[in-house]
Amino acid sequence: MAGAPRVYKVEGVILRRRNLGEADTIFTIFTAEQGKFDAVARGVRKARSRMRGHLEPLTRSRLMLARGRTLDVFTQAETIAAYRNVRDDLERQAAAFYCAELVDRFTAERQEQRDVFGLLVLILEALDLGAPLQVVRLFELRLLTLTGFELQVDSCVICGGRLPETETLLSGTTGGAVCANCRATAGGGRLLSVRALKVIRFAQSASLDAFAGLRMSDDLAGEVRLALADVIRAVLDREPSTTKFVSDVARVSRALHPA
Repeated sequence: MAGAPRVYKVEGVILRRRNLGEADTIFTIFTAEQGKFDAVARGVRKARSRMRGHLEPLTRSRLMLARGRTLDVFTQAETIAAYRNVRDDLERQAAAFYCAELVDRFTAERQEQRDVFGLLVLILEALDLGAPLQVVRLFELRLLTLTGFELQVDSCVICGGRLPETETLLSGTTGGAVCANCRATAGGGRLLSVRALKVIRFAQSASLDAFAGLRMSDDLAGEVRLALADVIRAVLDREPSTTKFVSDVARVSRALHPA
């Protein structure tokens, strides 16, 4: 980074944090211009720290940093959006942390990701404004597309053939829908109903508002959620750590608010 200014400003969303020593914290921040990177906030866990409330995970902040030998150092922080409605609702908070983890998993260090940053801000704003949690499915599909893993669902991903309106395999390992003739070579996946596949197709092209207005039964929404969870697990070759948190919170919510 020869010639780069020692002090610079960015706008970003805090994805996660981990404590360092007695009072410092390392934060992972996601920005439009520089993508994802770690930086340290000195003394931020002390009660008198002025930056403490501006560096919480899921906060969108305006930041000033100084370049360091190993990690850059936060010198100033100002909240742009705290997404308080997300923080006050456990299901929305869990969904937001899940989206933040996916951004973390799907992006590389210090690579410009303007479209992904815009998508992350879009989903946080939507959740904060009360959009139904089904919009997370649109987020998953758009993130896959923006990071080079777009699902092919209009034709068979293996042979390119037409997909009849019948139960269809969705395979994360092959990257899309698979016709009946190619199932044996797909390497696994989940069979989807015609309606579930149509929801996925719609989500790939619809606006967030249009998808938020889509009416789905709980069974259909669950079918789409599980199918996309399989795809993401196959792409990442691991289960996102927040998946269990999301499931546990949803289970508690159903118990407290039965249909």
